[in-house]
Amino acid sequence: MKSMGLLKALRLTHSARAFTQEQLHHLQQERLMHLVQHARQHSPYFAKRLVSISGPIQLSDLPVTHKKDLMANFDDWLTDRTVSKQDVERFMENPDNIGRKLNGRYLVNTTSGSTGHPAIVLYDKTTMNVVSALAVLRAVAKREDLKAFLKNGKRTAGLFVDGGFYLGNGTVRMNQRRMPWKKDQIIIDVRQDTDSIVRQLNEFQPALLGGYPTALELLLPEQRSGKLAISPVLIMAGGEHLSDELRRELSEAFGCTVQSTYASTEAGAIACECREGRYHLNEDWLIVEAVDAEFRPVADGQQAEQLLITNLFNFTQPFIRYVLTDRAIIHSDPCPCSKKTRWIELEGRTDDILRFSGGQRIAPLALQSVLTKIEAIERFQLIQRNEDSLELRLQAQDPEQAFHEANEKLQGFLRQQGIHVNVTLAKETPQAHPKSGKFKHIYRYPAYPPEPVD
Repeated sequence: MKSMGLLKALRLTHSARAFTQEQLHHLQQERLMHLVQHARQHSPYFAKRLVSISGPIQLSDLPVTHKKDLMANFDDWLTDRTVSKQDVERFMENPDNIGRKLNGRYLVNTTSGSTGHPAIVLYDKTTMNVVSALAVLRAVAKREDLKAFLKNGKRTAGLFVDGGFYLGNGTVRMNQRRMPWKKDQIIIDVRQDTDSIVRQLNEFQPALLGGYPTALELLLPEQRSGKLAISPVLIMAGGEHLSDELRRELSEAFGCTVQSTYASTEAGAIACECREGRYHLNEDWLIVEAVDAEFRPVADGQQAEQLLITNLFNFTQPFIRYVLTDRAIIHSDPCPCSKKTRWIELEGRTDDILRFSGGQRIAPLALQSVLTKIEAIERFQLIQRNEDSLELRLQAQDPEQAFHEANEKLQGFLRQQGIHVNVTLAKETPQAHPKSGKFKHIYRYPAYPPEPVD
């Protein structure tokens, strides 16, 4: 498949903004046909799974795919037959390869592993260019914020987990390698203590501040007290649910617009926020299906238990009807912003910030980044019973051995923050809320408070 350059990706993305729903559906069907034909011809995995598909392609006839199954069949899944999972894993053994391209062609990314099974995702030239086009043309909701960002030097600081093959981290590292003379992008590791984060932000003075909502929340008292003294023109939250309350607090404390996007490593920007605060699906490049627990279609306006995503631009690693375990409602009623695309209302992740007896607070994704790197752990929950004790629920082949490694890594990370706690292995395995089905990886006790009555 011929690669798509950035200019073409920008042109196609720009032209689609005026499409009607009928035109978008036609575009989706055309791109889906090309994707399925390519996958059938070049991916042994999909050649087997699509062998019974004939005639016009109906989305509902295509198989649902899961992260665990795709990763188990990684070598047969890829359409580039020269790349193997062993090659990728060997490449990832060297942290210096973050931001470099495998075989000079692929940016290697991993997901956070929030469902217990991290995925390895390769971004080819076309994928990187479409993701970039969406970021340039749709990520910022208000034109005035984009102008202010450009006017203030485009200095961007991201509060994320540094040192891993995560998309944000890898993209920044790639840009730094390509243009070492530019000093307008930095990653600040959320696993550092708050004083270190504040010092780096004060020195850098970002025009755009990005990060996990829980990491941004930790900065509120620092900005209010004056210890943190930055004036970003835009705050871009991502990776977790951004509540209305936290959005308001951040906007008041920093005096700027606060917005978010709905994205995944497997699909890039799934939905971008408009001026009205609604998340519009990027339906020219993605097909998003709302389904129930049994993968049956859910009508627009109704609660979906999960989503199926078909990525229409990654031909190297086809994601076709790929399961994302996000509860959401897709809306088709008109938006005052005049965009023609449907928009999505997300339940979002709601892991807790943990607070310890010395006054330290730790963002949940900082702790999650420690535990998801332990291969023996299939799934986990970390529960704070009080300020000096943590309980770890594990799903693993050998829970005792997995706990031994997890305890060692957790204690090492927490000691670096000046935190000393007791960590115990729970008898229970990780559990979702018995009524809502919501799942938290990291939370303060009580685990699941009573849900409000409608």
